[in-house]
Amino acid sequence: MNFTWPKKENGQKTNPWLRLLYWGLVIAGIWFAYLNIQPYERAVSFLGGKSTSSAFISLVAAIPIINGIAAIFSKSLSWILGAILWAVIQIIEVLPLILYNNEKFIEKIVTEADGRTRYQEKDNDDPTLRMLKRTYNHLPISVVSNLEVLKIFTYTVDFLICLTVYSPVATGKISDLIFILATGQWGKLDYGNLALALVTLFAIEVIVALIIWVGKLSYAIKS
Repeated sequence: MNFTWPKKENGQKTNPWLRLLYWGLVIAGIWFAYLNIQPYERAVSFLGGKSTSSAFISLVAAIPIINGIAAIFSKSLSWILGAILWAVIQIIEVLPLILYNNEKFIEKIVTEADGRTRYQEKDNDDPTLRMLKRTYNHLPISVVSNLEVLKIFTYTVDFLICLTVYSPVATGKISDLIFILATGQWGKLDYGNLALALVTLFAIEVIVALIIWVGKLSYAIKS
C-alpha cells in the first residue's frame, strides 16, 4: 500500500468524491504536521537547542554579513531540530500501520517464517552460539516484535513531550498530574490542553489510516 493515488486502469474513472477526500486528507496531514512540530521545537530548546544557538551566534558575531545570516539561522535551528525529532518519532509510530496494510510485506514475513530452517539448541553449545541460534530462529518475526516494542516506547516519549507543552495541570508538572489523577480531582484538569496533547499524539496516525482506507476503497470500487 502506497500513498500515491491509484492510477486509472482500462479507462476506469476515479470516484471524484474519493479523490477529493484523499487530497483533503493529504493537505490535513501536512497542516497537522506543521502544527505538531511546536511541542518538539520546545523540547529541543529545553534540551539545549537555545544555548547551542547562542554559542554559535557569539562565535560569529564579529564577522560582518555572516553574523546576520547566523542570527536568522539561530531562530530557525530549534524548529529544524524539532522537525527532525518529530519526523523520526512519527515514522516509528506510523511504520507498523503502513507495513500491516501491505499484503506483500505480510506475505513475505509469513512465508519466510514458515519455510525457515530452525536450529536446535544443544546443551553443549557455546553460550554465544546458543544466543545466535535463538536470534536466528526468531527471525524475521523478531523484527516486527521489536518494532512494536519500539513503537510503545516512542509513544511514551511522544506523550510526555506533548504533556510538557500542553500540560493538563496548572503547574505543568507530571508529578502533579499523577497526583490529581490518583486522587480523582478531575475538576483541576485542563481538558483543552489534554485534547491538544491527544490531537498532537494521534492526529497523523489517524490521517494516515484514513488515507490507506480511502486508497483501499478506491481499488475495491474499481475492481
